[in-house]
Amino acid sequence: MREEEFPVSPDKAEKLAEVLAKGKREDKLSEKRAVYVNLSMVRLQLGWVMPKLLYAKGVADAAKLKGYVICWNKNRFFNKIVNSLGFETISLEEILRRDPAGALSALAETISFIIADGSGEGLIKLRYCGVNAGKYLYEDIIRTSSLSTIRSARNKICIRKMLHLLWMEHALQKILKKDKPVYTVADDLAYHEAMQLCLFNKFGSKIRNVSSGAEDEVFFDEKGQPLRRGGWIHDCIKEQLDEVPEAATAAEELLAANFAGISGRAIDRGAFKGKEILSRKDITEKLGLDPSKKNAVIMAHTFTDAVFNYGDLYFRDYYDWLDQTLKIAEEVDSVNWILKPHPTRKAYNEETDSIEKMFERHKKPHMFLLPDEISAGSIKELADVLLTIGGNAGAEFACFGIPPVIVGKPYYREFGFTLEPSDLEEYIAALKNIAEIGPLNEDQIRMARKVYYYKKKGRRYNKPFGGEFALKINGLYKEMADKMGISYFMSNKGTKEYNDAVCDYMTSYVDVHGIRDNEYYLRGLQRGEELQI
Repeated sequence: MREEEFPVSPDKAEKLAEVLAKGKREDKLSEKRAVYVNLSMVRLQLGWVMPKLLYAKGVADAAKLKGYVICWNKNRFFNKIVNSLGFETISLEEILRRDPAGALSALAETISFIIADGSGEGLIKLRYCGVNAGKYLYEDIIRTSSLSTIRSARNKICIRKMLHLLWMEHALQKILKKDKPVYTVADDLAYHEAMQLCLFNKFGSKIRNVSSGAEDEVFFDEKGQPLRRGGWIHDCIKEQLDEVPEAATAAEELLAANFAGISGRAIDRGAFKGKEILSRKDITEKLGLDPSKKNAVIMAHTFTDAVFNYGDLYFRDYYDWLDQTLKIAEEVDSVNWILKPHPTRKAYNEETDSIEKMFERHKKPHMFLLPDEISAGSIKELADVLLTIGGNAGAEFACFGIPPVIVGKPYYREFGFTLEPSDLEEYIAALKNIAEIGPLNEDQIRMARKVYYYKKKGRRYNKPFGGEFALKINGLYKEMADKMGISYFMSNKGTKEYNDAVCDYMTSYVDVHGIRDNEYYLRGLQRGEELQI
């Protein structure tokens, strides 16, 4: 069985494992109860992984739990680091091979679905092992293949993926029955990890999403599905709207940093950083827009990136939303329709059926494509109306008086500055009358800025890690992400020097201070003490 890729110098990994092992405790552990760290979505980048492991170590020590780390395949050097903390590695590929009954069950479920339904819409509704697995199967298929949408699952790509991931779900459930998950450290709330989290939740596990910078609690809806961030951050913002009187004014500095490409994820800053913000007049001339018409800007999402991030839609996915939106735009020539491709689309397999190809299929004289070299900040000068499922752009540009039309459930919904068609019929009607939509008034702009401020600065949902150690580890991780850019999402190439840097820093720090003198471990210790076992 092949090893998990782990770009690190073996001697540095060995030294780190040695110093971590000094902090191993020999307490008697609870039987059949465990803390799990799910790394099945993570490439082994130590600046991202070690905070999760140290946090889980704190939980395990406080509650005297066994610890398991989930990967697809083991790596001997990473396994030594895991073992040095007193944890064991679970290889998903290994447990699959020990579960022939799971293979038969997955095969039967797949065949049954393909014969009885086989549609993309049907796949989204699929249940397996007592949880809603289909949505996340759907996300995983298009994220890891050449598909941008699934009209029919009756193809080799979908069938193979269904067999593999349903088998995984069955095998993992057997593990969780043996050692009950009391606490789970998660990484993502989408794709196949969301399938796994549904199982952890089913078994009653407390679940937190832990990164190098902060921790978030993971919540679930009445169907046992993990709520994406926009689903519950909205409620947190609503509760604190009046806590900071100067929030609307303070948002101006945050917006300026965003449009300068200073704040936000490294991969998103590419939409602004180093690009010129053009005036409305300049863009009008550059694209050949009709200056007598309003401009409706469509902010495209990456077709394959967590397509249920904004809740259940009345569209199949991001691709379907854009395809239908452009189809409507073909018939509505009362405005200039301007399509803005997402700047990170190249990192998400958007090649076979690209946004450019889709645009060419629908293009009419009143429809235009905004080139990548123009800063997204230009949109605040250009747009009269903005369309998005629920992207951050809807909140950002509302702060400048531009009304967003949304169809998802982002954090900024229902605050009075968005247009929210409740179904496809209302959406079509809104687009046919889009020229009649006026700018936001002063009260709406003020509200939009308050919401934006609390999204950036709110602390009820985002609990950052502090202290020398955490700041250094998070800094190394951000430095790596900044340097690698889009390639960070596509391979491990370039991560070795950063993994080595993390190994060196952690080895020297832990050798002097021990394993328990850092915010990751201490926060985990606190969470473990809070458990009622």
